[in-house]
Parts: sequence; C-alpha cells; structure tokens
Amino acid sequence: MSAGADLLALYGTDEPLPQRRVLAAGPLTAVLEDGNLRTISFAGVEVVRAINYLARDASWGTYKAELSNMRISEDGTSFELRYDGLCAGPQGRFAYRMKIRGDASGELILQADGVALTEFPTNRTGFVVLHPSEAAGKRLTIRHSDGSIEERTFPKLISPDQPALDISALTHEPAPGMVCTVAMQGDAFEMEDQRNWTDASFKTYVRPLSKPRPYVIGKGVGDIQRVTVSVRAETSAPGPAVSNTSTLTLGGPSGRMPSIALFVDPDELPAAIAGAASLGPVPEILLRFDNARGHDQRVLEKAADLASALGARLAVEAIFAAIHPGAEAQALAAMVRLAAVEPSAILVSPRREFKTRPSNHLPNSERPIDEIVQALRAVGPACPIGAGTPSLFTEFNRNPPTGNADFVFFGNSAIVHAADEQSVMETLTVYPAVMETARQLCPGKPIWLGPCTIGLRHNPYGEAVAANPGLNRVPAAGTDPRQRALFGAAFAVGVAAQAAETAAERLILAAPTGPFGLLNEDGSQRPLQAVHAELAAAAGAERHHLAVDHSGVAAVAFRLGDTVRVLAANLTARPIETTLPPGAKLLRMAGGNTKPAQSLSRSLGPYCFEIFEIVTKEMGWRANC
Repeated sequence: MSAGADLLALYGTDEPLPQRRVLAAGPLTAVLEDGNLRTISFAGVEVVRAINYLARDASWGTYKAELSNMRISEDGTSFELRYDGLCAGPQGRFAYRMKIRGDASGELILQADGVALTEFPTNRTGFVVLHPSEAAGKRLTIRHSDGSIEERTFPKLISPDQPALDISALTHEPAPGMVCTVAMQGDAFEMEDQRNWTDASFKTYVRPLSKPRPYVIGKGVGDIQRVTVSVRAETSAPGPAVSNTSTLTLGGPSGRMPSIALFVDPDELPAAIAGAASLGPVPEILLRFDNARGHDQRVLEKAADLASALGARLAVEAIFAAIHPGAEAQALAAMVRLAAVEPSAILVSPRREFKTRPSNHLPNSERPIDEIVQALRAVGPACPIGAGTPSLFTEFNRNPPTGNADFVFFGNSAIVHAADEQSVMETLTVYPAVMETARQLCPGKPIWLGPCTIGLRHNPYGEAVAANPGLNRVPAAGTDPRQRALFGAAFAVGVAAQAAETAAERLILAAPTGPFGLLNEDGSQRPLQAVHAELAAAAGAERHHLAVDHSGVAAVAFRLGDTVRVLAANLTARPIETTLPPGAKLLRMAGGNTKPAQSLSRSLGPYCFEIFEIVTKEMGWRANC
C-alpha cells in the first residue's frame, strides 16, 4: 500500500500530516508544530498544553500564517527558535517576528514583534495559552494587571463563562513538588473554559471579550507581546517513559449500555432509504423536523418508511419558534396524526439555540422551553418529551433547560477550535466533565448525548460551517474527511466508551449517509458502520467494567447471552501492543495485526479497532472485580 493510500485509509485525506519537532533543553521539552509550541513539559510532566500565536479576522476566521526564515539552535541545555510570520488575506496583512528561547532551568520565553502592513481588522491577534484540562479542581493563583493576587481553583464543573479576568500571570501546580508560572505581557488577558466545546484545555487569550470587536490595528502600528513560562520543581529527573503496551482487564457488571440512534436530516432521507440494507442494525432514528424549512406530513411519512425498513423506532427532533407554545405544539401534534406515526420520543429544540447567546438569556417575546414541553404534553403523542439544544454542550451549559422534561439532550463537535488529530482525540477526555456538569444542571434527568461527531452539523458562532472542498483538516468544518476513515471509527469507539462509563441513556454518533454517514456516496460501508453495528447490538445490554492501562486505547465491554463482547480501538498514530483478557476470541479487526488471531497479545495498528468475545459459560469465568 502506498503512503497516499495509507493516509486515505487512516484519515480519509492525503493531506500531509503536520511536521513536528521536539525541542529539548535538559528536562524542559516542547513540540514545535507550525511555529507554535504544544505539550510543553518539564521532567516528563506536561505543564502547559500549548502556546499559539495567531491572528483571527473580523469573522473569527483564523489566518494560516506563512512562515519563513526559520532558524533553530540546540545545545542540550537550551534551545532557540526564530522565524518570520505573515498573516495575509482579503481583509489585510500583518507581519511578525517570533523569538522563542528555552532553558534547562525551566524558563521558556516567547516574544512576538508584530506590525500591521495594512489596516488590519481583527477579533484577536496575539498569544493564546492553553492549560491542560487535567488542572480542573486544582489550585490557581492569578496575578492581575494592578499587581493584586487572587487565590482560586480551576473550575471542576465546566464554567459557562470566563472563570478568570484581567490576567497578567497564572500559577498552578502540575504535579506535587512542581510549580509553573505563566506571565503574559502586551495587553490584558482573560481565561475561558474550553471544555465547553470539549477542547481539553483552559484557554487564556489576549484582549478581553468585553472590549469592542473587531478592532483595527492601524497600518504601521506595532504590537509586541511576550509570554514567559517558569517552572520550579523539587526534581528534574525525567518521569517514566510512555509505554507502547496495553493490558485490558475485564471486571464485573457495571450498569447498562446506552441505546443508540442515527440522526437524519430530511434532505438525506432519499439516500438513507436507498442505503437502508447496508446500514446494519439501527434501534432508532432521530429526524430533525422544522416547519420553517417546509417540512410537513410527507417528511414524517418518509422518515417512517426509513424506520420501517430498518425495524427502528422513530424519534422526532422538532424545531420550535418558541413564541406561541400552545399553537406550535398543536401544529406539530396535528402533523404527527396526519402522518399516522407514533414517535418513540419528541425532542424540543427552540430555534434560538442555533445561535450562541449569553448565559441565562431569553430573547424578547420568546417563551421558556418548559412551556413548550407542557403544551406538547397537553396535546401531543403519548411519548417521552426531551428538552435541550440542537447545538453544542456550550449552549446547553449557558442556558440549560428548566422544567419537567423526561430527558435532556445536547451534542458535541471535536473541531470547533482545532482540527489536528491530537486535539480531536483529546476531546474525549472532557466527556466525564461534560456529563457531570449536565447532571448538576439538570439533576435526575436522563441524558441523550449527541450527535457527537468530528465535524460541525451547523455553526452557532458564525454564518455557516467552514467550507472544506479539499477535504483537509479544517476547524469548524461541516465535512471532515476522517469521518469516512479508520480515524473516525476509532473516535466513535472513544465516545462510546465515555458515554457508557458516564451512563448516557442514548448515544447518537452518525447519520445514515452524507458527511456524517455510515455509508459512502457509492453506498459502500465506512469503517464507522462496523462500530455502529456493534454498539447497536449492545443497546441496553449489561455493561462490564473494563480496565485499560493505556490512555491511547478506548474500550467498552457488554454481555450478550453467555459471552462478554469487547470493542477496543487505538486512538493514536502508533501501534500499541495489546494483551487481551484470558479466553478472548477475536471476531473482527479493522487494521493491522502482527500476531495470530488466537494469540492474546497483538499489535493494534494506528486508529484501528478490534472486536472480541469471551465465552463465560464454557470457561466458568469469574470477573476480576
């Protein structure tokens, strides 16, 4: 197989992977990528997730900086990097000169000397510092611009708004005996909790959102910014090396697997019906129904035809104007009766949720979501009614549904801010905090989780999702090529493992066809289809605890009759040697395998997944609890 074919199989695109280089100064290390630093570590402990210098235009689009004259020097105890950057587009041109220096003492300095070559309108130009999401709940010392000190903690539950304002320096403890201070100069900085978008970080960025934007950097006007990272540690001895081996240990029963559903837009119904025979088992489909888009009785009837062809239940996500709840509820109920369908559930999605809005804000003339739920209960089908958002968890967190709905719902996208593979897979680590925050907001309510996808179904923060005609790695794009590749299947296993662990009632991962589909345009099955079929078979099954000792492996286990079935995936770009539980029998592997099928140890290739089972009755198996 050629290198290009390998890339297509793994990522769905032949776009070259970004070049990375590890910079080292004694115990201080950082990964250089596109002129920015990520995974900044001291003695093997990550102290800062990333430091980026970026320019965003008046529509929040991020410029792709052109880098030139890059010079790197290293001598073992220090490193230095210099380069020139240019951000150019229809709105203007901005140039900067970057200097980065790291020292074995634990000091890292980044300075950018910028100048606008034309009038340069921008919503943000400058440094962005990312602290790891693992800092949640830990001590945080904030130095403000007037020199005053505030003792806080990183929020444990996800903050819907900025947890820290007016920042000149942040100090935290990445590990016992280690203190890291990040000082910022050039303008006022503030922090947002990026876990709102499932980014695995707390982001400290230049220029407060309370200031007017866009703002204009005048032609010839300079802009100098500086970030200094200082680490003090009791020891500089390197920590343990990252292992390329993983052992899966099966435990006893632990709750139930979520049921699973496919989401479908009416525009995709003809293709979905045509490909129904190739979709595999589907317990439920979730139709988005919006009368403002001309959806009517015929749409419901077509959706019912698809559900019938699949032997699936039909749930309806209804978009409401939320101005006249009684009349709107009656109109939907009448349409459902005319189509002679019996929905398994109705999801109430106010149209206002398609665009972001401030926390605890209800637009004038619109009604709370609970009034729609109650109006539907009075006139609608006798089925569960959910309240939530058609957008991301961000909007749910800022304006959570209130009242007495039967369940709540929201979705996630993995590429709102960054689209590289590492950032996408890191989003999986945020799901426990997302689910815990949702439970605190809506105690006692079952959670329907999804759609949880790589790409954006729609963009609450701009006019539209980003175009991606070249099928590249594009933040905020509606079409992401990895959906059709092994990477997309591995990502889905990661979401499913988190959904099962956090007791989601329903999980929505994909559509039948289209950009988020299980099927390609020619009707062939994507790797994701096999994962989805396995999860569909597991719907409502007894879940078993499964211990995995490698952060790069995601796995979920569930009982089917006398067997325990396990679905496991490699979330990394490197092979991982996996050791399976005793008695495991391989049923399917997508990707490379360097050991015989009967072996309990095998190499799981990059972004590959495997399905195996353990026959518990024949072996007199007992769980390793």
